[in-house]
Amino acid sequence: MSNIGIDSIAFSTSKYFFALENLAVHRGVEFGKYSNGIGQLKMSVFPSNEDIVTIAIDAAQKAVSKIEDTSSIDLLIFATESSFDLSKAAGIYVHHFLNLREDCRVMEIKQACYSATAALQLAKSFVLQNSASKVLVVGSDIVKYSPGSSGEPTQGGAAVAFIISADPRVLIIEDGSGVHTNDIMDFWRPISESEAIFDGKLSAYNYLKSLEISFARYLKKTDRTISDIDHVCFHAPFGKMARKGARQIRWQKSIDNTLIYNSVIGNSCSASLYICLLSLLDNSPDLANSRIGLYSYGSGSVAEYFSGIICEKYKSCITPEKNRRFLESRHKISFEEYELFCRNQFPLESETYENAGAFQLKAIENKRRIYTCKGSIHVRRNMSPIG
Repeated sequence: MSNIGIDSIAFSTSKYFFALENLAVHRGVEFGKYSNGIGQLKMSVFPSNEDIVTIAIDAAQKAVSKIEDTSSIDLLIFATESSFDLSKAAGIYVHHFLNLREDCRVMEIKQACYSATAALQLAKSFVLQNSASKVLVVGSDIVKYSPGSSGEPTQGGAAVAFIISADPRVLIIEDGSGVHTNDIMDFWRPISESEAIFDGKLSAYNYLKSLEISFARYLKKTDRTISDIDHVCFHAPFGKMARKGARQIRWQKSIDNTLIYNSVIGNSCSASLYICLLSLLDNSPDLANSRIGLYSYGSGSVAEYFSGIICEKYKSCITPEKNRRFLESRHKISFEEYELFCRNQFPLESETYENAGAFQLKAIENKRRIYTCKGSIHVRRNMSPIG
């Protein structure tokens, strides 16, 4: 069987951010508590007509635009912990607006921030059994906490989308990983609650303990040592947590390039690890043939340490300048606008803020979400559009 891995990858986030320096002023704390204490500078904030579906569609459209056509996409997996429907998969909306094949399977998967890695591993197994197939994986989350809460400065959100296929052009996912699952209550959101309940100290402890265990299992299963790894990406609910992870496994090399995007986006849960991977790819010199270690953690909890090899011609499939321009061109909002964004949880007819992509949440009518396209998207395919 040929190699299997990431053939294309892209992300999306809000066109608006709130500077934590401004938040610090209004919360009466030193900015260093955020910039040094948790390693964050900005947070993505979302207008009321943007949600996990709209940013997912934008990220997915970018990812599929890098492949020749979509007719080989047989499976779409939507990974999230921010789902708004307990039955219908959010991926159905992505499938519809990207005009994918009618016989493409769609599902949604959940296990906190580990979700996208679970989806990646399922996708790899699917391609192993169906070598001509491609799988579209989307991880999309928006993180919101109450104003003034301890979680407030860790807010953020983003969607990442990648195509898993045989003979990938970006990253070959290697066989052998270390997994650790244990039942703890460090972070959860009951159906009756709109915000997650969390135990920050327990979550940080378990993140590090699970890393230690899963990394040891990875080394034993693969018969490798830490010196066989060139770079490491960690799940980053906030930058300081990833740095603690590096110390936990005695990683001596810099992880700065993996955290550039995360520091100005904030926590993106299921997308977080892959935002860090994109940041590494975009902001590093030649990585071809490098082995990248990846640590994924989802509260509750499941953790996995695995690795991949950067493909020889990966640079032809990434868009570093475009990604950097997008992040640098985002609009900085005032504290008053930030409060407005926090209050408005449902789409407003008078919404004047732009979305990152071509789609927006227009309304919620009779508890049904209504999406509209502001422009057009172009998806190459070898079959006629459906109906």
